[in-house]
Amino acid sequence: MLKDMRITHKLPLVMIIFALISALTTGVVAYYHAVEAIEDQAESKLYALLESRKSSLDHYFDTIQRDIVYHSNSHLVKRALRDFGQAWEQLPDDKMTYLQTQYITLNPFPKGREASLLRAEDGSLYSTSHEENHADFTAFIEAGAFYDVFLISKRGDVIYTAKKENDFATNLKDGPWSNSGLADVFNKVIEHPSSTLRFSDFSPHTPSQNAPAGFIATAVTDDDSQLLGVFVVQLSIEKLDKVMHVQAGMGNTGETYLVGKDHLMRSNSRFFEGRSILQIEVNTSPVNSALKGEEGVTVALDYRNERVFSAYKPFDVMGHRWAILAEVDEYEVLEPVFELNRLLLLAGGIIATAIALVGYLLSADLSSPIMSMTEAMKKLAKNDLSVNISVNQRKDEVGSMALALIEFKNFAIEREALRERLSHMAKHDTLTGLPNRDYIMSYISDTLAEDEQRGLTAMFADLDGFKKVNDDLGHQAGDELLRQVSERLKHSVREGDVVGRIGGDEFVIILPDVIHETEAENIAHKILQSVKQPYQIEGDQAHVGISIGAASYPNHTDDLDELLKIADAAMYHSKRTGKHRFVYHVS
Repeated sequence: MLKDMRITHKLPLVMIIFALISALTTGVVAYYHAVEAIEDQAESKLYALLESRKSSLDHYFDTIQRDIVYHSNSHLVKRALRDFGQAWEQLPDDKMTYLQTQYITLNPFPKGREASLLRAEDGSLYSTSHEENHADFTAFIEAGAFYDVFLISKRGDVIYTAKKENDFATNLKDGPWSNSGLADVFNKVIEHPSSTLRFSDFSPHTPSQNAPAGFIATAVTDDDSQLLGVFVVQLSIEKLDKVMHVQAGMGNTGETYLVGKDHLMRSNSRFFEGRSILQIEVNTSPVNSALKGEEGVTVALDYRNERVFSAYKPFDVMGHRWAILAEVDEYEVLEPVFELNRLLLLAGGIIATAIALVGYLLSADLSSPIMSMTEAMKKLAKNDLSVNISVNQRKDEVGSMALALIEFKNFAIEREALRERLSHMAKHDTLTGLPNRDYIMSYISDTLAEDEQRGLTAMFADLDGFKKVNDDLGHQAGDELLRQVSERLKHSVREGDVVGRIGGDEFVIILPDVIHETEAENIAHKILQSVKQPYQIEGDQAHVGISIGAASYPNHTDDLDELLKIADAAMYHSKRTGKHRFVYHVS
């Protein structure tokens, strides 16, 4: 076909044709490898985000359950049930009307802030008990992930709530809310009063302005294992949303959310103003698969009828199955592919023009970097983050492709960094940076597992006067005070001791190898002296004290849970007998 063409024209033409074919082939291969790498990267990143949210949810619910079990066995809750129960019996016959009048109708605080009332001015034994216990329960709510807390008698009487909504002082067996989620979780505990926690899934709760409410309950027993009543907490929607609405790594259209077996949302959507929980139905294939116990990543229509990359898996919480999903719009995931397509087309045009001008001289210059890019894409597709993208300094389209690949590589590196940050957040308090309860318990177990003969002392510490600082100077000042107290605690103990914050203004201090009262008392004295010094907070001066209780292993007990209970009881004894003092093991 080209036999009549001059060699000076034929050779360049043949080389140009083959060069164009080669360039086109390389571009297509690179494009499809890039598409595959981008999709694999997006799916891997999305699944990693889903795993991190599930890990955060596991930690969230585990922390809640630990708190409920811990407080249901505490002296505070048992004493409060007895005190309120005795005071309840002395009230007039129509107890619901009486208490709702005193604590809701005649409450001097505005609607929504009824919990600010410490006691009613009726001179009743109930109001005396309320004044003695209410601050502890409101502090428990503020420190935990809860909306409200309830004490319920064996007969179903709601003898105490912190929020003082319309379910206060009602009876859950034959009262106005006998069909509510609160009544449901109470009846589950009464039917099987074991140590197992009972959970009522989110449903509209009329006393809370029909807002979605979920309840967790457990039985409270005395020292002889006789049922005293039921301890119930109402979960906070805001706390649940805080776990699910972490935006890191989600881009412009990504979100994570929960769906129940009724296909209604259990967390709020970032795309709708107002409340989505129990309002939006999500009956999609990823949700149905997750509710069946399956997990994976797929492309499907979401509840907005938008095509999305969807990572899904089941999430079981106390006998209830939810679906947890992480989704991002397909067009956002594939935007780099479209951009790469445009870059390849532009590169093809430039390459064709250049080849027409200089012939085969560009073949070597193009083939080498393109093959290098192809190999790099293959390694990235296999999640090999050690690949070196060496052509990123070029200023042409190949350099642009290399920059795109570097971005893909950086996404994977950021994902790993995100995992490490989430792991740290799961074990440390976000306000003070101190280890949290989970870290403390793991530390004690690990320390004693290494050497069973090794002793230690556990101190429970609670600030005296912290609420006054919060009330007088505000919560931001309270947070700053907690940070300063944390620093003083760390500087008051020895190197190797562990200081942790377990919620609110409560701290735990672990002293390895300290088993004698004198050693613990010396350290406690340093803490007492340090904490009582004035604090400068935003130009104001604040003062707080600290009550400390301690117990030693194995002197007082060889059971870790019992050790912490003994130290906690010693701390409460310190508070009751003068505050800002150290008590070593109350027998």
